[in-house]
Amino acid sequence: MKRWLYFGLAALLLPALVACKGKGQKPVEIGWQDGEVMAVAFLGYYDSFEAFESAPSYPRLATAFPQIVEAAKVECGLGREIYLAVPRDPMATLAVNEAGEYVTDANKRVFYRQEEGRPVLLLNNWYETNSELVCTDNAGRSVTYCPAVDSRSGALKLPADGAVRDISLPLPKPMEGYVSFDYGRDFEGNDFGISVRLQAGQPILTSSTEPLTRIGYEEDSIVLADGDKVFTGINGLCKGVFLADIGQDYNPVMCVVMEDGTVKMCSLFYAMQHGGPHLSDVLPGFKDVTGFEAGGGGPWEDEESGETFYEYTTIYVLDARGGRTELPYFANHGTYYSKDTRYIYEVTLTPDWGYDVLCIDRDEYAPKEGYSGSFFEKEPGDSVCEFGFRRRYRMVAGDADFEYEYKPVSGTFTTAERELSYEVSLSGSDAFPSGLVFQDERLMEESIYGD
Repeated sequence: MKRWLYFGLAALLLPALVACKGKGQKPVEIGWQDGEVMAVAFLGYYDSFEAFESAPSYPRLATAFPQIVEAAKVECGLGREIYLAVPRDPMATLAVNEAGEYVTDANKRVFYRQEEGRPVLLLNNWYETNSELVCTDNAGRSVTYCPAVDSRSGALKLPADGAVRDISLPLPKPMEGYVSFDYGRDFEGNDFGISVRLQAGQPILTSSTEPLTRIGYEEDSIVLADGDKVFTGINGLCKGVFLADIGQDYNPVMCVVMEDGTVKMCSLFYAMQHGGPHLSDVLPGFKDVTGFEAGGGGPWEDEESGETFYEYTTIYVLDARGGRTELPYFANHGTYYSKDTRYIYEVTLTPDWGYDVLCIDRDEYAPKEGYSGSFFEKEPGDSVCEFGFRRRYRMVAGDADFEYEYKPVSGTFTTAERELSYEVSLSGSDAFPSGLVFQDERLMEESIYGD
């Protein structure tokens, strides 16, 4: 259905490590007012505390709020928003309880409780408010507060009694001209029903199933329901969005400018078939980004056959130094397989530079361990390319489910085009024995599940 040109990518370098201190950021002085019992700051959208502590925004936030370093970390069920709560009284009692539409006093969980006035970091609110803070000082003054932000403005929602003080830093100012984009229509004038917008410091995707089935996608291959979806992998705050095609056919790719001027991306058709919209890691080599441009041609019709063809289109990233650099896109995305006497190995490479590894026990046909992270091109070549990867998480099968471990590991792998096959060879990883070669199962001489 789709036709792609394989293209070389400019060599990219890993970004330098962030400084230990947030440049130009001063600690926030709370400046308590009468009647206030607790101060709360909204810090941004993060997938985990590990993602928060490794994000480029962390040094600046830890400088603004020194309480972050000593704060207790509390995961309130599923979460994607992080808040800092600071009791005014150093001997206050602070509890973090479950909240929500179906939570009652009988089934309410207590996520955390202490009587030391210690600050807490909350990871909560996947789709709706799911926790409450109960802070009581030594004078008997108490406040119950469900931390949340307005979904459109990003402002902290505060109780009317004035007992909670908002100490959040301002959201990054949206980039002019990069607040919303509509993907538009096909060459016959049919609306795709796809758009992205910046809202409260995060990108929101609106999509529709029907247009995708019209251009050839099987309905059961589209996993996202119609309507609005929030992105995972933000790990910070965003200030701009952009949407355009990459390739020779319809292929919407969204770009996001983070608050520090770096870039992330998401291939939307891929996301709509593989579990949902997830932003890539920060793309190496881009900083101080000021905008984007779409380049290349559009559809054209062959005069003899009457068939419609598409010129290659791409996205260019603009920066404050006047640079105009092509956005990297991994065209040979897909799932590749290998095996040894113990495991069947399944490696998935995504168009927006993410990878997942699953190690399946050959005797039990059950997943035993897995890995996930990002990769980037180190040495481009006509037929053989070298890539670096940065692993984030290791997964190990437990009694009931996978257990996740944040364990950064770096390594390399190569890819090679062998006539009709595309091979991936990994090295430098403790996940694989040396010398394994991965191929698309359809191109292998024998089934991956055979002896």
